[in-house]
Amino acid sequence: MEIIEAELVTIEGEYFIDILEEPKITIPISNDDPNAVKSAFNCLIERLKKGVFSISLKDADKDLFYHVAKEYLEQLNGELFDVHQEMEQYGFVDVGAQES
Repeated sequence: MEIIEAELVTIEGEYFIDILEEPKITIPISNDDPNAVKSAFNCLIERLKKGVFSISLKDADKDLFYHVAKEYLEQLNGELFDVHQEMEQYGFVDVGAQES
């Protein structure tokens, strides 16, 4: 399983998880922006077509938002794995990209 790195970033007092993929995927965790979350999830689902992956948070200052981000990614990884299995079941993954 491929592991993709992510980092916790702060911009003008707001916290985000930046998933270091091309293009970069940003998930807000300190404000309520459903459109940004929806857009990020759509990008992640598109990425799942290439194969299952896990997102790992780079070490940072272990403040409250670091722990929130870490838990968020643990939940997200479980959901992504489940979605990928369903995508395989319905033939929505790229055949050449599937892992053995």
